[in-house]
Amino acid sequence: MRQRNILIIGSAGRDFHNFNAYFKDNEEYNVVGFTGSQQIPGITEKKYPAELAGNLYPEGIPIYAEEELPRLIKELNVDDCVFSYSDVSYQHVMGVGAIVNAAGANYMMLGPRDTMLKSKKPVIAVCAVRTGSGKSQTSRRIVELLMGRGLKVVAVRHPMPYGDLVAQRVQRFAELEDMEKHNCTIEEMEEYEPYIVRGNVLYAGVDY
Repeated sequence: MRQRNILIIGSAGRDFHNFNAYFKDNEEYNVVGFTGSQQIPGITEKKYPAELAGNLYPEGIPIYAEEELPRLIKELNVDDCVFSYSDVSYQHVMGVGAIVNAAGANYMMLGPRDTMLKSKKPVIAVCAVRTGSGKSQTSRRIVELLMGRGLKVVAVRHPMPYGDLVAQRVQRFAELEDMEKHNCTIEEMEEYEPYIVRGNVLYAGVDY
């Protein structure tokens, strides 16, 4: 049975996680590329690097502009497009699906069974449908409440992959100097500093 050609529609976040969790080292599929939205400037000038992509992709995986979807589906002989980012409306999600189907490919999303990470520790996940909904403030408040009960709390933050993806593979922040070591952006520093000054360890990275 031939491999199915996969194009992952993303925005340098959930798309990379879906690849790592489900498609990496999975010989049933051939991921021919990612697409990047305008949410992350400059992402379409990069590749998902070979060091992160696994043995099946020694050259890495190209990242294209989402606007090129119809052409990519035809030229790359794409079987399935996997929608893998958030912060958009239902109308947008289904609009992309219409473009994909019109170009001849299947349109799909991966569910939690195939993408959730297993943990030996209790986990509280803080999610929201839009940027600016208050995830950061809610997370910090939860940490305060748990610490007030005498529990040791570690935060895990989804990556902000603006720089060198290989260097950002796994990041640990325990001291303020760690932010300089990892070349954090101002946005990242604003997010991480409140945890560090309170004595929490925070993990981030593309391959968490």
